[in-house]
Amino acid sequence: MPRFAANLTMLWQDLEPFERFDAAAEAGFTHVEMLFPHLLDEDRLASTLEQRKLEMVMFDPAAGNWDGGERGLVALPGREDEFAETVRAAIALATRIGTSRLNALVGVPPAGVTRERARESAVANLNRVEPLVREAGITLLVEAINNIDMPGYWANTVDAAADLVQTVDRPNVRLQLDQYHAAMAGEDALDCLRRYFPLIQHVQIADLPGRHEPGTGTQPIEAFLTELDRLGYGGFVGLEYRPLVDTKSSVAWMRTMNLRP
Repeated sequence: MPRFAANLTMLWQDLEPFERFDAAAEAGFTHVEMLFPHLLDEDRLASTLEQRKLEMVMFDPAAGNWDGGERGLVALPGREDEFAETVRAAIALATRIGTSRLNALVGVPPAGVTRERARESAVANLNRVEPLVREAGITLLVEAINNIDMPGYWANTVDAAADLVQTVDRPNVRLQLDQYHAAMAGEDALDCLRRYFPLIQHVQIADLPGRHEPGTGTQPIEAFLTELDRLGYGGFVGLEYRPLVDTKSSVAWMRTMNLRP
């Protein structure tokens, strides 16, 4: 079965950020992921990962004015230099802490920007930073996020996100498949997995409805994980869910499926 990474943005939300690393290690995880580690003290982050013997396998570069409603810069015309700078900064941090995957949020284009114009900007931005991540030995990911959870997000389906990856057509610009977002968008995550498997370099899971742990909803997550294994997926599966009660009890689903962190 695939290796699992605890998402420290979603899990252990009752703890302070650095306490979540301790909790993940104590729960048996050796790999973690999160949204914006640049918001943490970099020296303390590096030492915490080393002391706890944790590897951060993926994180998101800065995504614009998050508090102001921005959700990424990739598809925003006129923000090209800012996007490139966020990638440079993320590469510097990733190089220091040993992260090999960065998830660049595509974003919500502002009013007046057509869908095609946003796509052109996204392709141009990905092409612009591709040499930077290639030189650093890092894979840049593109993720679909549904428009219920994130209204207006350009890459709102796996098809849309995969289109960007296929258009750029570089081995270090790949697809992140979030099974929950695919399901929320009305897509069949298993079908998406099979169709786009050669593009996929990172996976995340959560059940539906509620975005809770596997087994709390209707999604065939065990079948999804089994298919990952059958296809020979060698990456990580991020546990990006909101625990129904608490994080400690939420990992019981792994024991039910005879899995471990």
